[in-house]
Amino acid sequence: MLRKNYLFELIKSLDIHEKRYLLSKGRKSGDRTTAYSKMITCIFQMDEYSEIDFKRALRELSISDKTDVKKHYLYHWILKHLCDYHSSNYSRQVEIRNIQLLVDRSLIHHANVLIPAVKSRTIESEKYVDLLKILEIELRVQKYQSTGDSLRVMEELIFYSKCYTNLQLLETIRYKFRQILDYNVFSRSESDQRKINQLFDERIIRSKLDEGSFLLNFNYNLLHYWKHGTDNNWVRAFTYAQKNFELLQRHPKVIIHFPDAILQITYNFINSASIVDNALYNKGIRFLKRLATQKQSKRLKDDTLFYMHLAELIHFNRNRFDNRDLRFIHEAETFIEKYEDKFSSLRNNNYYFDLAKSLFYVGEYKKSFLRLNDIYQKFYTKDQTIDFHTNSRLLYCLVCFEIGELDLMISTARSISEFMKRNGVYYKFERRIIEFISRDLLTLANKSNSEKASCFEILKVDVQKIFMSKYEIKVLNYFDYLFWIDSKLEQFNARSVI
Repeated sequence: MLRKNYLFELIKSLDIHEKRYLLSKGRKSGDRTTAYSKMITCIFQMDEYSEIDFKRALRELSISDKTDVKKHYLYHWILKHLCDYHSSNYSRQVEIRNIQLLVDRSLIHHANVLIPAVKSRTIESEKYVDLLKILEIELRVQKYQSTGDSLRVMEELIFYSKCYTNLQLLETIRYKFRQILDYNVFSRSESDQRKINQLFDERIIRSKLDEGSFLLNFNYNLLHYWKHGTDNNWVRAFTYAQKNFELLQRHPKVIIHFPDAILQITYNFINSASIVDNALYNKGIRFLKRLATQKQSKRLKDDTLFYMHLAELIHFNRNRFDNRDLRFIHEAETFIEKYEDKFSSLRNNNYYFDLAKSLFYVGEYKKSFLRLNDIYQKFYTKDQTIDFHTNSRLLYCLVCFEIGELDLMISTARSISEFMKRNGVYYKFERRIIEFISRDLLTLANKSNSEKASCFEILKVDVQKIFMSKYEIKVLNYFDYLFWIDSKLEQFNARSVI
C-alpha cells in the first residue's frame, strides 16, 4: 500500500519536460484536461504535502471519495507513462532480456549471435551492471560452445567488476562531498575543510585509474576540481577541469552516452579558466556554441544555451575590467525570460543571481533589484545552499541601498542575521557587513560626504583584516564586496573635493 505522501514525492521528482509529457497524455480529444492532469498540477504546486488540501482539491475533480484508490491508480499511471517517455534509456535491458529468453529456450546459437553487438554497446556506454549481466549469460553460453573461451569471459567479469566497484566508491565520495557542498560551496572553517580532506583518504582517490574508462576518470577529476575549488585554489582546480575537458576529446561518443556530463565538464572548464584568466576560456565558449548547433534533444539544446549564457555572465563578473561589448547581458536577460519555465527553480536562481550581479556592476540597480526579487518571489526553494541564501540576500541589501529602499534593506539584513545564527554559519565577514548595513548605511543620508567616506574607509580596513583568513576571503567568489566599497569611496571622496 502506498504511503500518503508517495504520490506527492513522485510528482515533485518530475522535471519540466516529464511534467509536460504527462499533462499531454492526460488530455482527451478536443484538448480537454482530465482529472489526472488536474491532480498532477495541483500536487506539483504544493510546497509541502497536505492530505487535507489534496482531498479538498479531489472533491472538486471527482464525486468519488476513495482518495487512496485514486492516488494508487494515478501513481501507477505516472510510472507507466514515465517508462514510455524514457523508453530509449531502457532498450538495453530489453535486449538483455531477449538474450536471456533465447538461452532459457536452449536457442544458444541465436543468443550467441546477439551477444557481441549488445556487449560492445554496453562496454561503450559503461553500464557496468548491464555488462555484468551480459557476461554472466555469455559465461553460461560458453559451456555449450566447443570453441568457447570461458577463461576470457571470467577475466572480463573480474575486470569490469573492479571497474564497477571503483566507480561506486567514487560515486559514494561524490555523494558525501555533495552533502557538504549543498550546505556551503566554499569551506568557511577548518572543520569543513577537515571533512573534505577526510573524503580524499579513500584508496580509490590515491590510486591510478584505468585510462580507458570515461566515467571513472570523469568522477576522479570532478572530485579534485571540487576539492580545490572549495579551497579557493582555482589554479589547481583548473588543471582538473582541463583534464576532464581533454577527456572529451578522447571519447568522441561521450555526447551520446553521457550528455549531462559533457555540459558539466565544459561548464567547469569555462568557469575555472575565467577565474584564473586563462585564454582557454574562449575555446570552451566556442565548444558550447558548436554544441548548441549540433543535432541533439531539445532538453540538451536548452541546457547548452543556459550554460553558455550563464558562463558569459560569470566571466564578466570575474573580469569586469575587460573592455567589451555588454550586449551579452541583455541577451542573457532575454533568454531566461523566454525559457525560465524549462529549468528548475534551483537553476533559475543561480542564473538570476549572476545576472543580478552583472546588472549591479554596470549600475543597473533597479533591474538588479527585480532579478533578485524573482529569486524570492517566483523561484524560492529550500534546496539552495546556505551561502547562496546569505550572499544573494546581502546583495539584495546593497541593491536596496542603491535604489533608496532602506526599510526593505534593514528588514532583509535582520532576516539574514537570524537565518545565519539559526544555521550556525554567522562568520566574521557576514557579522561585520550586516552591522554596517544596519547601522551605518541606514544613517548615511544624514552625514556629509567626508563622513560617508570615513565610514567606508573604516569598513574597508576591517574587511581587509577579516580577509586575511583564507576561509573568510572565499565570500569574494559570490560578490566582489571590496569593489563595491571602493566604488562608494571614490564616489564620496570625489563629492568631498567638489
